[in-house]
Amino acid sequence: MKPDCPLGPPRLKCCGMTRLEDALLAAEAGADALGVVLHPPSPRYVHVYGAARLLNGVPERVLKVAVLVDRSPEEAAFDARRIGARAVQLCGGERPEDFAGFPLPVLRRLAVEAGAEEELEAWRDQVLAFVLDAPGSPGGSGRRVDPDLAAGLAERAPCLLAGGLDDGNVAEAVRAVRPWGVDASSGLELRPGAKDPERLRRFVERARAALEEIGA
Repeated sequence: MKPDCPLGPPRLKCCGMTRLEDALLAAEAGADALGVVLHPPSPRYVHVYGAARLLNGVPERVLKVAVLVDRSPEEAAFDARRIGARAVQLCGGERPEDFAGFPLPVLRRLAVEAGAEEELEAWRDQVLAFVLDAPGSPGGSGRRVDPDLAAGLAERAPCLLAGGLDDGNVAEAVRAVRPWGVDASSGLELRPGAKDPERLRRFVERARAALEEIGA
């Protein structure tokens, strides 16, 4: 059984947060989920101590997400507790059967490619929502997904559309895929880990308007 999440699946998630000022700006703009990456190879990696300080400054109304790669359930729960995250996003080779009964809500990264439907069905009972991203890396690549394949997945379960989204293309992407919500990281940056304030504000504003337009 999936743990309850009083906030429900997020609709506007900003990921790859490394600076408190960016996290506060995203929350102020209207993001309802923020992700911090605990995966050292990522250019947006934040050590657990820095992640804890960052998330401690974020309003409680925002869903705080630990973004993890190839963690066991025990490691994932431990990491989330250490930084004060209230959900995890799994982006590696984790297996759904291992996360049965996991104590926190789970977002599952799902590569938009042939065979994704099978992975979605395998994880369906364990997750709060799926994050639809480009194949080939754990995330943050900036590459856009196939909109037709993504739309088919979004019809099956709550999905956050990711993969190269920014303030200029998010409205078009939402109309094409009709997801539950959206998730952006590299498309909002001045440089890896540092968000562009104006781009971030425009992204949240335009994403919200597009989601309301499609009735999400």
